[in-house]
Amino acid sequence: MAPDSQDAKLVFAQTLKRWFKSNGWPQAITDTWAKDPGIQAPSGPWASQICGAMKADFHPRVEFFMAMARFNQFVADQDLKSITASKLRDRLKGAAPLATDGGQLYGATEFFGLFTGLLGPPAAFAKTDELTQEDVDEWTRIMRDNFRAVSLKHMCSRADAWKLLTEEIAKATEGTDRALAPDDFTWIQEVLSGLVDPQVQDAKRIARRSDETQPLQEAMAALLGPDKSKKTLPIA
Repeated sequence: MAPDSQDAKLVFAQTLKRWFKSNGWPQAITDTWAKDPGIQAPSGPWASQICGAMKADFHPRVEFFMAMARFNQFVADQDLKSITASKLRDRLKGAAPLATDGGQLYGATEFFGLFTGLLGPPAAFAKTDELTQEDVDEWTRIMRDNFRAVSLKHMCSRADAWKLLTEEIAKATEGTDRALAPDDFTWIQEVLSGLVDPQVQDAKRIARRSDETQPLQEAMAALLGPDKSKKTLPIA
C-alpha cells in the first residue's frame, strides 16, 4: 500500500522538530547558516521552508532536499572554521547530524524518502504510542484548521459548521461501538472554538487508539473531501 502523503508529512514534521530539539537548535538555524557570510548557501534551507515543513503544510521542490543534505553534511563534518557568527558556531559545535539507525547520514535521497513515507524515521525520533503534549498541540492546531475550512467551504457560520460536523460524526459512528459520549462532544466543541487548549490527560480520555481512523477525522474528511482535510493523530 502506498504511504499516505499527509501522514508522511506529519512524520517528517515531527522528526525535524525532534532532531532540532535534540541539538537545542532554534527553528531558524538552517536559515542563519545559509546566510552566514562564510557559507552563503544559495538554496537555504530557508526559515520559511523549515516552518512549513514543521507544520506538515509544505510542498517542496527537489532543491529543498538537496539543501537539507548539504546542511546535514556540514553538521556531520564539524568543520566550523568558515562560519563567521560565533553564536551559530557554538550552536553547531558538537551537534548530531540526522542519520539512519544503520549510521547512514541523511542525504537528499533520505530526506525525500522520509518526506514521502518511503523511509521511516530514526528510532530515536520515531513517534511512540504514548501521546505527548506536543502530539496533542499538533492535533489541536490541525483540527481547528479543518473546522475553519468547513466553515469556508460550506459558506456557513461556526455554529452551522458545528451542526454539520456533529451530523457527520453521528453517521460515522452509527451502528458501531465508537459513539462519542455527550461529554466528549462538549469537549471537542470547546477545543474547536478555542475555549479549551487540551492537555494530554484530556486527549487520552477520548483517544481511540485501536481504530485506523477516528470519528472526528472521518467527519472532517466527509465534509471537506479526503484530499482536503488534514489527517493527524489518533485522538478522536
